[in-house]
Amino acid sequence: MSLRLGYLLILVLPALAFADQWFKGNTHCHTKLCGHADSTPEVVAQWYHDRGYNFLILSEHNKFIDPKTVKLKGEIRKDFLLVPGEEVTGPTHSTAMNVTRLVPWEYKNKDRTKVMQWQVDETRKAGGVTILNHPNAPILRPAEILPVKDLYMFELYNAHPATKNFGDAHRPSMEELWDALLEKGKIIYGVAADDSHKFAKWDEKHDNPGRGWVMVRSKELTPSALTKAMTLGNFYSTSGVMLSKLIRGKTSIELEVDQKTTAKELESKYLFGRPVKKGEPGTFVEFIGPQGEVVQSSSGSKASCKLKGAYLRGKVIHRVKKKDGSLREYYAWTQPVFGDGR
Repeated sequence: MSLRLGYLLILVLPALAFADQWFKGNTHCHTKLCGHADSTPEVVAQWYHDRGYNFLILSEHNKFIDPKTVKLKGEIRKDFLLVPGEEVTGPTHSTAMNVTRLVPWEYKNKDRTKVMQWQVDETRKAGGVTILNHPNAPILRPAEILPVKDLYMFELYNAHPATKNFGDAHRPSMEELWDALLEKGKIIYGVAADDSHKFAKWDEKHDNPGRGWVMVRSKELTPSALTKAMTLGNFYSTSGVMLSKLIRGKTSIELEVDQKTTAKELESKYLFGRPVKKGEPGTFVEFIGPQGEVVQSSSGSKASCKLKGAYLRGKVIHRVKKKDGSLREYYAWTQPVFGDGR
């Protein structure tokens, strides 16, 4: 059966059921509709489809792009879908994932906690869940995020070149922010996303696609199943490192890096990695607990660790020496497991 009728046909197909498979997706990208990107929704969706992604959110600023209106070309894969969404843009930004309609954005308040709570509540009214976007732009403090109810995800890694994921003299890194929230008892999971705007011009300084994504474990490739899985932390985030095994047990995390698939991802001309000044090339695994303490570290592609405090999360660092002599790092981040009953 030839699938040449565009996304409309995908919507009427029966749900694709799997036994806990992994699905590659991006939750944050932009189109010409925002006024400062360079490609149409069709071109953007086609790019992700043609490069093996399983799902995409066209998260336009204060605009709802109905997936039924986005027509792809050629043979459309059955394992690709558009999850409806929007970037709710105000004093703070957030992706409204799997909403049924436009989420309003006009609420303004000097109290940014109230703004975030309003966005979460309005997104829930529209049937979706919220991902807090790039908390370092604008700079959000842990004390502002902590009181927000029903907020279970934030962008740990936003691949836009202007986003300070790793901090600077004026702001903490996103991992420091994450640990500060986890330390205070919040259940919140870290998302990696492109925040891509440029599909026609390519270089390391442009906000191109293909640099940060999530791998979601779900039995069904449907918007509802993917959203539920992410809300429960059944995914990992990556800037290029792929895992062949990930077990988030009640009291432990076990993982293994898929070296072959990781090497293939790193061959991508779109993926540049993070420049670093020192460190030995190789693959390293850290397990991190309360206060951001590294409770266990090792080299190699396999590792496991038992919970030793209120929470435990895993991080893989893959360091590569390029032909020009520079060092680049790529990462994978697991979601935390909890030992304090939260």
